[in-house]
Amino acid sequence: MSEKLRFPSEGWIKEYCTKLSSSPEYNRLGQGWQDSIQFKIIDIESTNKNTGFRSFILNLRNGRCEGYHLVMEDSDEAPFVLNSTYSNWQRILEGKVNPTQAMLSGILKVKGDMMLLMKYAAAATEMVKTAEGIDTEF
Repeated sequence: MSEKLRFPSEGWIKEYCTKLSSSPEYNRLGQGWQDSIQFKIIDIESTNKNTGFRSFILNLRNGRCEGYHLVMEDSDEAPFVLNSTYSNWQRILEGKVNPTQAMLSGILKVKGDMMLLMKYAAAATEMVKTAEGIDTEF
């Protein structure tokens, strides 16, 4: 059995990027997407999961993850920024909350072109399914 990867950790992020790029369904649904997405855990300091970075960015292009980087400061550095609490990220990544519903209900706060994100709602759902495939420790 493989070792569980802690969310959030650089190992988990790297595995997520790799799995997105190797997912035929995400490759298909993400065609045309050209922007990086920043994922922020707004209450990371109040959890026992503090990693030293404030958020991470996935460089997504045409259904592939071309890399990632960690953001140390509390700044928005990508065209799209998704903000939520640790517990809400856990619920989303476990498939308990649909990402589109999370955006529309305010569970997941979005900075960026919401209409463009909605156009790729199926790709966002596939991103969550891909994350569910990672043996994750929360």
